[in-house]
Amino acid sequence: MHALPAQPPADAAPTVPSLDLAALTAPEAPAVPAPAPAWPWWQRIGFRYLLVFFALYAFPHPLTALLGTIAGALGNAAERLDQAWLTAGPFGWPGLCAAGLGEVDSGWRLLTTWLDHQGLAPYEVIHQRTGSGDTGHAIARLLVVTALSALATIIWSLWQRRAVGYPRLGRWLHLVVRFHLAFVMLSYGLSKFYGGQFGELSLTRLTQEIGDTWPMSMVGTFMQASKPYELFAGAGEVIGALLLFHRRTALLGACVTMGVMTNVCALNWLCGVPVKLSSAFLLACTVFLMAPYGNRLWTLFVSNRPSQPVDLTVPTSRWLRWPLLVVAYGWVIGTLFVSHVQRSAPRPWMQGQEKSALYGVWMVDKMLLDGQEVPVTDATRWRFFAIDRGTLAWVREAAGTHRYFDFAWDAATGTAQVKPRTGAADTVPVPWTCKQGSKIVPVDPPLLLRGEDRGKKIDGERRTLVLEGQWGGKQLELHTVEKVFRLQTGFRLRQELPDFW
Repeated sequence: MHALPAQPPADAAPTVPSLDLAALTAPEAPAVPAPAPAWPWWQRIGFRYLLVFFALYAFPHPLTALLGTIAGALGNAAERLDQAWLTAGPFGWPGLCAAGLGEVDSGWRLLTTWLDHQGLAPYEVIHQRTGSGDTGHAIARLLVVTALSALATIIWSLWQRRAVGYPRLGRWLHLVVRFHLAFVMLSYGLSKFYGGQFGELSLTRLTQEIGDTWPMSMVGTFMQASKPYELFAGAGEVIGALLLFHRRTALLGACVTMGVMTNVCALNWLCGVPVKLSSAFLLACTVFLMAPYGNRLWTLFVSNRPSQPVDLTVPTSRWLRWPLLVVAYGWVIGTLFVSHVQRSAPRPWMQGQEKSALYGVWMVDKMLLDGQEVPVTDATRWRFFAIDRGTLAWVREAAGTHRYFDFAWDAATGTAQVKPRTGAADTVPVPWTCKQGSKIVPVDPPLLLRGEDRGKKIDGERRTLVLEGQWGGKQLELHTVEKVFRLQTGFRLRQELPDFW
């Protein structure tokens, strides 16, 4: 027989179960995150290679860009405070750090030079300031980066043979590539907004035969000929960059940037613009940024099925998220501010290069030397007389020869001091009188309406300029009419007939 449990006395106080206060006040143990799923072998190898390649190829540009923004902001602050010593003192550290990072490029130059001396470089390596990005040094550097990335990938794969995944590292790489691409695109777009990438149509360019124009020069002429199109191209780059800065619009920004960079790559590769390597790298960056959205893009454009969202949030804790946001938005706003200040500031190198009231190309109607008219069949007869920026002027003879000279015009007296630019220091300028006027001449119709009128001229008013003075020991008399170029025709909504191709 089993014994019953003892019963407490009737008058005993009821027992209260004891509480473990330490267990109640102790914080809950953090949940252990589930291990990241293993990636397929091809994805692991590809990611390792891309990570090393980007680090070798892009470094130290993202850091120097950040330091350049900080240096520009601090320099502007010192200027506004009228304390120039701050730039060389407390505000000088960004420039020093950027110069230190620039030594990386010096190391690359030493390496490519050594490869050239060993006969391992595909082209001769020449170090000079040309503005080209497709030099023998750049190509040799690309090959070295490709080889080193493959070697590092092999070593990494042998060291870590087990199947793993790199989701967090992949998000960080996606963030860095996204910001690098965005800032490069922002720089190119803003340069178009402020007219600094293609400049202006110079008088020399306007009078150059198309057949003697280099393909790259033709691209620049095409962009300069239409300022609205240049702004349109810049807007595409800026909009794509701004969309790339936020992870929620990163996919849209990558799509916009891919369209823009595909066109840029086509121009660079097919028209000989020496930015082929870097533009191809930027286009590859857009492909990399779209890779995590591959399934969503496939379901959107092909299978027409619902897709799952892609979360590329990098920081998981608030203490890291907010500092990153502050740095990111500060960097973007600082770049926009510094770019506006620097690009809109007066350019010291343009001082003395202003356009005078006589700026332009003047067609020579009549040329007289010592009272005798020079016939149009004379190869030395002047065809164009151009008054360029500053004190530069030049003429183009009928045979195509250019002659340059100084032309310092005084608007008050209507007289210019002229001397040929032959390099002789003892050349004395001589005065030329410049008489301005106007007359009616045959010009192109502003709007061609009927096919039978094609090729016909109408009467139009043009400025004239008569110059008299000594040239080559003879008395020169030059009668000119201002030339208006068809390439500078503005926008026309109505066009009954197309222009000639």
